[in-house]
Amino acid sequence: MTLLSSFNVAVEGLDVCSRRIQTSSENVANTGTPYYVRKIPIISSTDNVTFQGVLSDLKQGVFHTGLSMMTNGVEFDGNALDPTPGKRVYAPGHPQADKDGYITLSNVNVVSDMADATMASRLYEANLSVIGVVKQMANRALEIGK
Repeated sequence: MTLLSSFNVAVEGLDVCSRRIQTSSENVANTGTPYYVRKIPIISSTDNVTFQGVLSDLKQGVFHTGLSMMTNGVEFDGNALDPTPGKRVYAPGHPQADKDGYITLSNVNVVSDMADATMASRLYEANLSVIGVVKQMANRALEIGK
């Protein structure tokens, strides 16, 4: 893995973490909103684990010809809706009540969304540290070349 690909993996991690925090914040903000359905971030790996990908990585390691294509990392694939049903409450005076006088409350679990936001925040900090280390390594390599 080259310095540039290490940097790119950390940048992708920053993007995914910030989107996770954004999704969790949106969920917590809509806890009291009737009919709001909790969103779950979908994150996937961009590892190239096919046989052809492994051979290509080995070939690049042996016959390195410049900057390799990045094959590792993560990406944000959007949000899925949580299928957990919200609690139905009898509120006949509510403007969004159905014909029977019921509304469906949000299915957001504040504790789990806050825990997810905290974990994503710590992962964000870890990715920032990786970028700092890669920057230091690049600067040291430049100093050696002087």
